[in-house]
Amino acid sequence: MTTAIMHRRRVLDTIGPLLQSQTIPIGELLDTPRRLSTTLSSPIDVPGFDNSSMDGYAVAATTLRDAKQSHATDDNGRPQTVYGPIPVHGRVAAGARGSEVAAGTAVEIMTGAPLPAGTDTVIKIEDTHPGRFESPEITITLPATDAGAEPGAFVRSRGSDVAAGSTVLSAGVMLTPAHLGVAAACGITELEVQTLPRVLIVSTGDEITAAAAAGIHDANSITLGASLRRLGAETTLLTVPDDPQALLDAVRAADCELVVSTGGISKGAHEVVKLAAELDEGSSMVFEPIAMQPGGPQGCGRLADTAWVALPGNPVSALISFEMFIRPALLGLDVDEEPRETEYHRLLGGLDEAPPSGKLQVRRAVMGPDGLELVGGTRSHLLHNYAQSSHLVFIPPTDSGAHTNELAPGADDRLKTWKIT
Repeated sequence: MTTAIMHRRRVLDTIGPLLQSQTIPIGELLDTPRRLSTTLSSPIDVPGFDNSSMDGYAVAATTLRDAKQSHATDDNGRPQTVYGPIPVHGRVAAGARGSEVAAGTAVEIMTGAPLPAGTDTVIKIEDTHPGRFESPEITITLPATDAGAEPGAFVRSRGSDVAAGSTVLSAGVMLTPAHLGVAAACGITELEVQTLPRVLIVSTGDEITAAAAAGIHDANSITLGASLRRLGAETTLLTVPDDPQALLDAVRAADCELVVSTGGISKGAHEVVKLAAELDEGSSMVFEPIAMQPGGPQGCGRLADTAWVALPGNPVSALISFEMFIRPALLGLDVDEEPRETEYHRLLGGLDEAPPSGKLQVRRAVMGPDGLELVGGTRSHLLHNYAQSSHLVFIPPTDSGAHTNELAPGADDRLKTWKIT
């Protein structure tokens, strides 16, 4: 019996060669996460010029220091300094370039507008009197402790976000909306990213193909199809009865680079994927139990001349197996990289049943106002409980499998969780 980490490596080795790189316009990367293939440096400073972070007035700090000063107090009795009056000439709007500002004067400036020559400071309009634009002169009131405005007040300096030549995105990062925004702000219009293989999702079993008679409806193709498409993969859905030759023929006729199948790999008499592997002389499939609950039966390799990952048929087992093995492989993550947001939490009430001896247990849980609570038990058919869950909880293997009503108290009793999104 192999470990989950060992099987994750096996799946990565199967899927990894199918991942390619392609340069894609940023506008086409808005819907699905992609993994960046190359490290990017900014060709420009961001922002590209000193600009105002407030609506107000641009001045030189020396203008305030040289201006007439008087003293006052605010409504709370705190001392303030009043500067001016200071003449105002002109306005600089965002996107405009203002003329040089003479010493001893100010210019109206809007948020994002470039600081004109002769200025190094912005005074927000709320600190001025009469407190409205188009006034010929203003007075400026600041706390006395400021000892006058310092150069750079309310100024976004050139390159303060990104300096030209600095690394802004590293190869391998999963592109978030913020990453795409940084690239766009740096004037980068396209990115080299990993692309995904075309995936055929195969649900196997007579009970699925004869759903009307059996009363069993296929959920696996929907859950896996949604999971794959949200990664940006092109998918096709297929259901196949317990006929190994029909399975091989259907896959060979399909336009796909990767098969993800559910069912047909356990210990029954009609395990269609296993039987198909026996028929196919070129098969390199490995079927080996994994020390994990749920999701013990697993298969991986090549079958019907196609890369193939075979998952168990129970819907919770299939979905957890996708999260554990296929999703990280399609993202190009190594076995020590987490494919989901990882958190550590204690369980309210501890464990509700005995963890399996020697197996990693992956449980569903809900985060409530008082903490994390397990739901759904260990049964692998309870998909509704999965849908209600907010986290997957990883309970490490035990030697005894003894029942535990509560986790041992202390700093080390928190369990690793993945946040379900």
